[in-house]
Amino acid sequence: MQITQVELAVVEVRPGYDEVIITIRTDSGLVGHSMAWGSKGGRRLAEEIAAVIVPELIGEDPINREYLFHKINQADRWGGHLPITAHGPIDIALWDITAKQAGLPLYKLLGGYRDKILAYATGPRYPTAEEYVEEAKRARSQGFRAYKLHPPGDAEFDIECCRKVREAMGPSYMLMSDPVGAYNYEDALRVGRALEKLDFLWYEEPLHDYDIHNYVRLAQALDIPIAGVEWAAGRYHLAAEYIVRGAVDIVRSDVSWKGGITGYLKTAHLCEAFGLNCEIHLAIHALLNVANVHAACAIRNCRFVELTTPINNFGIAPGLTLDADGYIHAPTAPGLGVDLDWATLEPKVKVRL
Repeated sequence: MQITQVELAVVEVRPGYDEVIITIRTDSGLVGHSMAWGSKGGRRLAEEIAAVIVPELIGEDPINREYLFHKINQADRWGGHLPITAHGPIDIALWDITAKQAGLPLYKLLGGYRDKILAYATGPRYPTAEEYVEEAKRARSQGFRAYKLHPPGDAEFDIECCRKVREAMGPSYMLMSDPVGAYNYEDALRVGRALEKLDFLWYEEPLHDYDIHNYVRLAQALDIPIAGVEWAAGRYHLAAEYIVRGAVDIVRSDVSWKGGITGYLKTAHLCEAFGLNCEIHLAIHALLNVANVHAACAIRNCRFVELTTPINNFGIAPGLTLDADGYIHAPTAPGLGVDLDWATLEPKVKVRL
């Protein structure tokens, strides 16, 4: 089997917010799909994929995913300088083809540790504590058993937001906080101690990604688990540095920004060797979140998937839904197990490459 064509369509989800639909075709008739996040513009991302990655794929066997993973890395190293959102979606489409050929849902092909996983709700930053409280309540009403705040980044105000959410949700509801690298060490320590008193489940990315020295200090000073390495480039290579230095207690990864299914599995297995969880983070677009669910269901050391409220199912059918106990079930059809909803996507296509 050989790859014959890679199609890229830029879809405007809403003004200023694009996704790239990826279709990999083979001479056997099998087709793999994925989505990519055009964080700085969908056309720009699609052109990067077309220029750097597509030439490495044409004529290759899509089943040779490990070989293609490193071939793309090498192409990127020698002048490609790809955005972190470019490689992973290509790898997902290759896995989609492979699982379809095997006649298996992707999570089973990957290892099949479970067929469902608990979901937590996540949302944007808000200017008031009351808005976080309302979102947390909305998440619970939709069936989510856990909620993560993205507080604005002012230490004292963030503590107030977290305190009010805890008061509103009660002592047993699972809560996390992610200020997205907003603090210096002193503020991070103060907020972390407050979160410990509020019994938050974890404390995510309090410092800038590359401030490993202060991550080590923070992890030593606090009892609450520190989660990190989400946005930083370097994938499992950088995760290894954080782990061996004791800079985090939980590693964050996903199938979109960290090299696809292949990159995520490498990171998760690295974490397992050190007794750490590799918690999968929001992959932004619907088909990427489906791939996240498959990946998380294939390994042991991941407790949750992260999803928005409402769950983003734009452009796919069927969509992901919570069951009555707050779990997301992996699709059971071969491959990713969902179809692209072109009736929804086509009217929003801006350009094809």
